[in-house]
Amino acid sequence: MKAIKLFVAAVAVAFATSASAKIFENNHFTADFSVGGTVTSVTVPFFGKISNTDASFGLGAMFQTEILSTEWVTLDWDVFRLAWVAPFSSPADWDQLHFKTGCRAYSPTFANDHLRGYTNFDMGYVLGLAKDGNDDVQTASAFGLDWGIGIQLNKKFAFGYTLQYESNGKSKNHFFTFGYTF
Repeated sequence: MKAIKLFVAAVAVAFATSASAKIFENNHFTADFSVGGTVTSVTVPFFGKISNTDASFGLGAMFQTEILSTEWVTLDWDVFRLAWVAPFSSPADWDQLHFKTGCRAYSPTFANDHLRGYTNFDMGYVLGLAKDGNDDVQTASAFGLDWGIGIQLNKKFAFGYTLQYESNGKSKNHFFTFGYTF
């Protein structure tokens, strides 16, 4: 599991520090940090559905390319989005890896051409990794959706809200997200 985390971090650093992140003029590489809560629901025999809420964090990296730009809207394709989500209490015991693609729409700029709103919708694969009592790693996979809304403060900084949902219904993440675009 540490090897996967190191690989994701190495990819993020490689894109951030290389010229290949700007192959075309309208491409962007974004790194983000999220904090919030994860609501996990599990159905247990004789007890029914049990829900648990944990304070969690997420680290993500995304490569985007602009596909449409008009006076009223800019539409970007999130070519790939990688994210690692874990609870603050035990990040080594329970993890989620997100591999997604999607789109992001930006409003026209306002407030002296510095601010603009955005919304995003991404979908893809979520891999859940959890250690059991014997330190064996159990995996579960699901189809995942992300929806977010926020403010792009300038060309580099953004903040917003993100809801992540899994198709198996076992986890919903509510995050405040802070992003930096290279």
